[in-house]
This record gives sequence, structure tokens and C-alpha cells, in this order.
Amino acid sequence: MLHVNKQAFIDYARQCGADLVGAVPAAQLAKSLPKGVNIPALGPNHRSLIVFGKRILKGVSWARHIVTKQIAGGHYLRILEKIAMKVAYRLEDQGYASLPIPSPALDFEQRTPTDLTPAGQGSLLLRYAAVEAGLGTWGLNMMVLTPQYGPRVYLCGVLTELALDAAPKLKEELCPGLEKCGRCAAICPEDAIPRRAAVGAKLADVRGLNCSACAHSSQPYGFQSFVEQLSYVLGTRDKEEIWKRLRTRQSSELWMEMTQMKEASITGCSDCLQVCPVGEDYARLAQSPHRKEELPAELARTYDGGYVEVAHVGPKVKRSALIPKKEKI
Repeated sequence: MLHVNKQAFIDYARQCGADLVGAVPAAQLAKSLPKGVNIPALGPNHRSLIVFGKRILKGVSWARHIVTKQIAGGHYLRILEKIAMKVAYRLEDQGYASLPIPSPALDFEQRTPTDLTPAGQGSLLLRYAAVEAGLGTWGLNMMVLTPQYGPRVYLCGVLTELALDAAPKLKEELCPGLEKCGRCAAICPEDAIPRRAAVGAKLADVRGLNCSACAHSSQPYGFQSFVEQLSYVLGTRDKEEIWKRLRTRQSSELWMEMTQMKEASITGCSDCLQVCPVGEDYARLAQSPHRKEELPAELARTYDGGYVEVAHVGPKVKRSALIPKKEKI
């Protein structure tokens, strides 16, 4: 039986398969959240949000086949949801009402799927919770970087009545920043991460992400792709033409995402995860032959008027442009 203390809880969560576990008081988390990001309502007594992390397999990071990597991403999120359900049930057995918070959960009245960028690591709510729980710090591209795995983790959570104190937040930034690193910005196929900043600028003043641009690659079969395809199919009154437009590869892949892969729709491009040098796992990850080919050891930088800019070395063809449109099967 689970003894209700923090270490016993962490041990149980790890037994369930979590690689990282942290918790933050709901009141503390609420103060840190940006406008429009809210904690789901469990009731008047929700006291803590527990955060779980699952590491990405090195073999998946090494893989060049985007669909294989995407399917694996969906599996991670389903594994995390099972962990959250087990922990939530165990907490309720101890008398504490608990609510699992899936990684892609969104309040569509206030937020959009761009909150799940980049790379589907977790919603903004879960990423803020991970930072407040002492699991990591913010990266240049608004991902959470952890000491163990850098940004190569997926997140999930449980909101509970059980009161748990947070571990101290990490004091030092794990991200080297644009001026010293900038690898994620250089390789981003959508050029969605800042590549230019004032010399000596603080990381907090530089980091950011063009979420809409990122979603083109990180959510290749997400909400926007669904809307575009549906608009195309219904853009004619001719019944034969509708069926012709429906029977395309794009429709087939969207159907597969919704019925089979599901969560994988938000785990497409992960280039920024794979080149980040933060994490104990990166020494091994950096041995990937194709990673050495795609990203030079030393990135080209230009200095002009007190600003530094990292050269873009990402794919010349954006990932979104590689997805077939309106193509017959």
C-alpha cells in the first residue's frame, strides 16, 4: 500500500514507469502561469499538480524516418496516461480525489493546439508545472530542459487533493542560450526559434517560439491540417468530385491519425530535441551519424551592430512541404 509521503509517492510513480516525477502546490503554480493558462477545476480542495516525465528512446531520436518517430511519440503519451491513471487511482484509494491531466489536454475556449508546440512535449500548463516542480528550466524554444534528458521527455500530470511540497526550482539555466549555442534555432525547419539577439542578452529576454510556424512541422496531421483537408473536400457541390477529393492519401493519413495513431498527430518534427546538447544522455545521442551530417559542430555566427545571429542550417524544404496534398492513393 502507498504511504502518503512524497518519497513513497515518487517511488510508486517510478514503479509505474515514470522516468521523472515532481510535484508543485496548485497555489504556487497558479501564480506562475501566463494569462489564459488555467489549472483544471478538480474542486475546492485541489492542492497539488504532480508531473511525470517519460524519456525518449535514443533509437527513436537516431531514426531518420519521420513517421516512425511520430508513432513513437504517440506511444509515449499513451504510456504516460496509463501511469497517471494508476497513480490517480492509488491516491483515491488513500482518500484523495485526483484528476489525470493528459499531455495534449486543452481548453479550446481559451487555448489552441499551438500550446502543444514544440514537438508535443506537453501543454503549457504541464511545462510550467515541470519548471515549478524543479524538474528542469526553460529552453530557448520554450521547451523544458531536464538535467537527465535535456528536452527529450514527454510530460503528463495528476491534479490531486493530496498536499505535496515542491522541490526547489533549479537555480541555474540549463540552456546555454543563443549566443553560446543556438543549435535548436539553427536546425528548425520552419525557422520558428529566435536566431538573432543582442550580444550579452539574458536568455529570458531572447527565448520564444513562433508557435504557428512550428505547428506546420510538429503537428503535420493536427487540427489545421484536418480543417484544410475538410475544406478542400467540401469545396465543391459535385458529389463525384467530393468522393474523388475524399479518396486521397491526405484523407487516409488523417483517418489513420484519428483512429490509430491519435496522440501522434502532435509529435511530428523533433529536430530541436535531437540537437540540444543539454542532458546526461546527449553524449551518446551525439554519436548518431546523420546528426553529425545535418548539424555542424560549430555554427556560423555573424555580429553586427551589437547583435549576434546564428546561421540557419535547417532543411531547405520545410517538413510541411514534404507532406503530400490532394494526392490519389
